[in-house]
Amino acid sequence: MTVDRTDLDRARSLLAWTGPVGIVLVLVGWMVLAGFLPPPSPTLSPSDTVAVWADHTNLKRLGMILAVWGGVLYVPFTVAVAEALWRDGGSGPRLLAVAQGAMGTFGTVFFSLNFFILAMAPYRIEQAPDRLPPMYDLGMAMTFAPVAPFTFQYALIAAAILQNRAERPALPRWVAYVNLWVAILLIPATLIPFVKSGPLAWNGVLSFWIPVIVFVGWFGVMFWSLRRSPAATGAVLQHS
Repeated sequence: MTVDRTDLDRARSLLAWTGPVGIVLVLVGWMVLAGFLPPPSPTLSPSDTVAVWADHTNLKRLGMILAVWGGVLYVPFTVAVAEALWRDGGSGPRLLAVAQGAMGTFGTVFFSLNFFILAMAPYRIEQAPDRLPPMYDLGMAMTFAPVAPFTFQYALIAAAILQNRAERPALPRWVAYVNLWVAILLIPATLIPFVKSGPLAWNGVLSFWIPVIVFVGWFGVMFWSLRRSPAATGAVLQHS
């Protein structure tokens, strides 16, 4: 059966663009509106934490809500990656494509619910300021520590690419190694619950700066790869 390339290419392009659009919304909400670059230190006292949220409270709330909208776009972007891996892969890569899609969809829970928790942290800041610090701690920890779904997702993407034996695979082999490195560099953030200062704290170099840089970079690499894939650049595609 011949596929209507016009509709298919439009759908592929739409899904591919959800990645950069989503991460831009998250970054604008987090860095620009909320001003969390870097995040406030976990060593702040409860009163200082309340003071952070008492300053431009609604702007911070708006930033977190915008980040929720951006975070959920990780799902369609994951579907775009899955479709590319499925497109010219054999049974092995296709199974891995489905598995990474499931991991990415699950990971989106942590890439959206965390922002909503932070948006709700100052909900009763005037009446019960003591309730804010625990919710804030939970929201911050959920933003950076639950990297397991993403680490497994990127490892599965790498495995699917490396198993692909097509002459012109949709995603080049070097993208597999990028995914492996990103997966590894996210792992230190899992130790956030154990520390309040230093490189492993949620504002530290190993749990914030490096993971954020490589995570944002991952979007750039995957978007570029999806847009440069043989199908996206006009290769003939038929499904039978």
